[in-house]
Amino acid sequence: MTRLRDEIAALLRAGATYQQVEDQVGGCPSTIASVRKEFGIPVPPRSKPARPAEVTYALYATPHEDGHVRWTGPWAGRMPQITLAKGKAVSALRIAFLLHYRRPPEGRVHRECGDLLCVAGAHLADRRHRTLCAAVLGTVPGGRDA
Repeated sequence: MTRLRDEIAALLRAGATYQQVEDQVGGCPSTIASVRKEFGIPVPPRSKPARPAEVTYALYATPHEDGHVRWTGPWAGRMPQITLAKGKAVSALRIAFLLHYRRPPEGRVHRECGDLLCVAGAHLADRRHRTLCAAVLGTVPGGRDA
């Protein structure tokens, strides 16, 4: 039994996963965990691969009635959020806008449909859209960044 524990410890020190240890020398997960603890071998950091923003948007954007798209993913306060690589977060509204209009939004992205859960790209407007609409309609654009 000591030889098995030594072999497990050597594999763990080399960075092997529990599955790799099981495949090479045997031992159940609880035995491998006890060897890790007994020998003081830290769990190696395993970063979760970040999904591209487009994939995350597609995962959490659910079509709804009247052309709306509801966000079922994480929120940061009142803002639907997508976490990018290295933990950087971005508004799902900005990603939806970029995917729909094929350009990055200028200024803040607002929902024009009035549905506070909607992330449909066609229902979003940036500063350029609001300014253009104001010019066409002959009104003064509102908002802090217009």
